[in-house]
Amino acid sequence: MTKKLTVSIQDYLKHIYELTENGGSASTTALAAKLKVSAPSVTGMVQKLATSKPALVEYQKHQGVTLTKDGRKAALEVIRHHRLLEAWLVQTLGYSWDEVHEEAERLEHVISENFEQRIAAAMGDPERDPHGELIPTVDLKMPLDTTTPLSALRPNQKGLVQCV
Repeated sequence: MTKKLTVSIQDYLKHIYELTENGGSASTTALAAKLKVSAPSVTGMVQKLATSKPALVEYQKHQGVTLTKDGRKAALEVIRHHRLLEAWLVQTLGYSWDEVHEEAERLEHVISENFEQRIAAAMGDPERDPHGELIPTVDLKMPLDTTTPLSALRPNQKGLVQCV
């Protein structure tokens, strides 16, 4: 992004991405619950993001919110930082997979692009974080998930759990 986004804006974009990654829009109610803020606060912020230059979201009252191309790119950058940090904390510093999330939540907003590139290279550009979630690519695209959901396996069919 050409301008530095606040931690709050980054969190909004990340959560909007998570709520809309399978299509559709995110309701302000769902976003408020995820962010643990009031619905009116969410409405105010998404209106601000919709009128920013460049616009980061598209918002219509009672229709929900979706990310613009710029908003999606910014969200994927935060998600990339978060998931790379989780992988790095487990692989390099010996954290367990269940204790890395909160640490990555704090660090995702402050690492430089140089640091991001170095940890990715040091780990061999991992495709998944310790929880099995896909890590966005360096060009901020989400890789296609080719895994099969557990619910799609048939009796006696075997599989390997990729994501928790």
